[in-house]
Amino acid sequence: MIKLPANRSSSFFLLLAALIAISTTVYWLARTAPDVDSSNGLDALTNIDSEALQQHINNKLFGEAITEPQGMGVEIDSTTDTLAMQAKLAGLTKNVTTQRLPTADELKTFYTLNQQRYRNPSTFWLEVISFATAKHGGQVFERAEQELKTGQPPVGDLRDQYTAISTIELETLYGQSFVDSLMEIEQPISALSKTPPLACWHGPISSSLGAHLVCVDKMIWGDYPPLEEVENQLINDWRFSVSRETPN
Repeated sequence: MIKLPANRSSSFFLLLAALIAISTTVYWLARTAPDVDSSNGLDALTNIDSEALQQHINNKLFGEAITEPQGMGVEIDSTTDTLAMQAKLAGLTKNVTTQRLPTADELKTFYTLNQQRYRNPSTFWLEVISFATAKHGGQVFERAEQELKTGQPPVGDLRDQYTAISTIELETLYGQSFVDSLMEIEQPISALSKTPPLACWHGPISSSLGAHLVCVDKMIWGDYPPLEEVENQLINDWRFSVSRETPN
């Protein structure tokens, strides 16, 4: 067996120890280095005047492809500052709507034509029979119509009865389109009156859940607020309406 000289063995171990120390130092420096690009990317989205935020909003509004700032990824929605987004959207709204104030006559006419949109909440006593899209698919509306043709009290997937429920609550349950259709019913017929069993039923009425038949026993219409109470909202809605009618 050949025995290495003592001085050569010592040099070998010193060299090995130096290599281990250098490798360890490089490893920890690499792990603790700050992600400068990612930080810069996040700051760009919280700056109201940044081009990155403008591009992100354009993409949300108009579906245009945008180039994300370096360091950004799928976290873009969760890291965008809410106040910065709202401020930028307010600026965009000014750009796409007219800045002219309506005259008193224009505002009054607009309110008269769209008065239903500003009515205070109404209250309903009604029964709702629902047919779910999840069960009937694309035939859900036809399924509800068929139930009215049987000559018998309709039967659906779900039956709900509401007492003194407001249109705000109904909108939460069934959506705005359901409430809009419900408000078009002019003459509710009491379910307790001496009428044929199908006389009180209206529909089908569509919603995001499916189709519905409604029997309105009683309703109390919400009143119309004075124009002055909704003037600011009217002006904004009028401006938006004018901008949509004006050709580009």
